[in-house]
Amino acid sequence: MITLRRAAGLAVAAVAAVSLVAGCSDDVELRAVPEAGSSATESSTSPSSSRTTTSAPTTSESPSASDLDLEIDAEIGDCVLLGGTVDDATIEEATCGSDDSNYLVVDIVTTSDECNSDQSYYESIRGNELGALCLDIDWQVDGCMDLGGEDPKRIDCSETAIEGEKVTEILEGTTDVNECSISDSGFVYEEREMVVCADSF
Repeated sequence: MITLRRAAGLAVAAVAAVSLVAGCSDDVELRAVPEAGSSATESSTSPSSSRTTTSAPTTSESPSASDLDLEIDAEIGDCVLLGGTVDDATIEEATCGSDDSNYLVVDIVTTSDECNSDQSYYESIRGNELGALCLDIDWQVDGCMDLGGEDPKRIDCSETAIEGEKVTEILEGTTDVNECSISDSGFVYEEREMVVCADSF
């Protein structure tokens, strides 16, 4: 039986991140931790505020989750639902953009320190990592996320949110939030050269 434990809560600012620790009687550990290398700051057309998230670019040389023998069988481009409680965290496959999805797999690597993303999920045996999923928030145009809880949560845009963000555009090939034509702020993913234009509510 695998028992998952959350070791820490949200990271700073607008990009939600969690830390989960999992272990079982066979010393297999499943972990999801916020990436130390990624900063969560808000970019705006006004120089007074910014939110930037850096993410590792995906490559065709990345191993698959099955190559690394991970418990969750996910590939780059798949989405997952990461959640649970402090003593009983969960991760499972989800349909991207659905109510059940909060993260997108942007890379699969051999150790979590190779991730530069909103979040990473990794599994280990006796302290040796078996592999890791690098995860970014599953943003969807015209969709809303509440970043104010333990995990990002997709919500209806008419709902009240603690830290609500409505995505108006997703721009690829740029890191300039000034290119957002509808919103005046957004999340900048520098290494992936992508801007998620969003309005807070």
